[in-house]
Amino acid sequence: MVTKKAEVSEAGIEQEKKGKFVKKTASKSVLIGAAFLMATSSIGPGFLTQTTVFTQQLAASFGFVILISLILDIVAQVNVWRIIAVSGLRGQEIANKVLPGLGVLLAVMIVIGGLAFNIGNVAGAGLGLNAMLGVDPIMGAVVSALFAIFIFIYK
Repeated sequence: MVTKKAEVSEAGIEQEKKGKFVKKTASKSVLIGAAFLMATSSIGPGFLTQTTVFTQQLAASFGFVILISLILDIVAQVNVWRIIAVSGLRGQEIANKVLPGLGVLLAVMIVIGGLAFNIGNVAGAGLGLNAMLGVDPIMGAVVSALFAIFIFIYK
């Protein structure tokens, strides 16, 4: 049987077609890059503000906890992205194959997590404006939220 190689996609995933079976392999650098981007995307104004406050209160022990949590986050993301890249399915589809209906639950949890994350970002921006300009934190959060809404509407 003759092996045909498909073109390498921008994501660095190479497909080899052998009859009806399609094998997908992704380079380690692509998986690590995607995991690093996902892990660092959790760092926003809320994260930075709270990290500063708690590190000041708890000293180096809290800094070590943050370091360990970031390392564990990167390891988890590498595993998730590896499974998604090899299977060629979306996360929801994989979850539904594991347990029917789990994909919907996963989507709902992602929406709730994204909402909580962005509430933390707006609150962190309000605290940042308070630290920089002496503005009331609630007013700073409102101004930051309105600014973000303005950007998303007119972009």
